[in-house]
Amino acid sequence: MKKILVLGPSGAGKTHLSTVLKEYGLNAVDVDSIKGLHGWYDVKGNEVVFPRDAEKEFFDNHSFLWNREALVNYLKKNPDVYLFGMSGNAFDMLDLFDKVYYLDVPENLIRERLQHSSRINPTGKTPYQREVAVEWAKLIKERANDLGLTFIDAALTPEELYKLIKN
Repeated sequence: MKKILVLGPSGAGKTHLSTVLKEYGLNAVDVDSIKGLHGWYDVKGNEVVFPRDAEKEFFDNHSFLWNREALVNYLKKNPDVYLFGMSGNAFDMLDLFDKVYYLDVPENLIRERLQHSSRINPTGKTPYQREVAVEWAKLIKERANDLGLTFIDAALTPEELYKLIKN
């Protein structure tokens, strides 16, 4: 049994990859699909709804976070799983996984993917949100590098990524 986490910024393709890799037989799950595991929180810890037109004030005063207890419980029930996701506190959860990968994606591809018509996630709908995503991507990439995570190119095909992470 193995617990694998694939992190990456908005626009890295986590949702798409989890869907495709599930078709290849992996127990691949987009963390955003797990009820009770995540949410947007204000500075006081109150859960809030993400407004589709969120701008600077919202991002300055809110964070998208995972609930550690909910994640622990999910992993107990699903001991062989590939989770795809990212949150403001995801790096605090790395100890729960056997292996963690970071999807490295160039800025131009982030912007392109966040505007794609097939995108389900509401983050990245406005020009400001896309710029926040690019800046956040720089910060989390630096943190992932500092932590020695295994980087994989988010521009690879799902088939190529499958070969890299299935072992």
